[in-house]
Amino acid sequence: MADIFLCDVALAEIKVKGGATHLFATADEVSGEPVIEEGENKPLKIKGQLLANKTTPDMILGHDFTIKDNRFSAELLADLQGGTASEGSYTAPAIGAVKNNKVFDFSAYIEVVGDDGATGEYLKYTYPNCTGGFISPNFKDGEYFAAEYTVKSRPAIGTAAYTVELVSELPVGAVLLMHPAVRQLQEEL
Repeated sequence: MADIFLCDVALAEIKVKGGATHLFATADEVSGEPVIEEGENKPLKIKGQLLANKTTPDMILGHDFTIKDNRFSAELLADLQGGTASEGSYTAPAIGAVKNNKVFDFSAYIEVVGDDGATGEYLKYTYPNCTGGFISPNFKDGEYFAAEYTVKSRPAIGTAAYTVELVSELPVGAVLLMHPAVRQLQEEL
């Protein structure tokens, strides 16, 4: 794969195993960190003298993500943290309830750009075996709501932590948000 330049989260996708697929183009930030089991340094010392040193390697266990989304989706919230969604309402999980254990794959589509703008391609990062966490809603006068979803990816031992593939199409049903001037320009072409 040649050098690729990326800009903007075009789409986020959550595919619940045996359930719904959630596509949201309103995610403006996806931040993640690898979860690492750090290796140890095990020196052998006898009478104050270092005789040997064994270092164990670091191991990756998965990734933790925060996904910012500027919309409220009761159905997505129910799949990520539990609770129930119905027409026009959402009821959070009961106090003392066990966390939702729905398993899903999380994918982020990042726009590929060249020296003349968007190429029409995306790098699709897919993280398997994910579970959601509880959200922390924050509201502030004069600022738009932004849900921060927490996602933990913990693949099975021996499987890839994630995959990256170059794709030229987004999933069926995906509707991207774009500036009206850009949309008009694309329609004229």
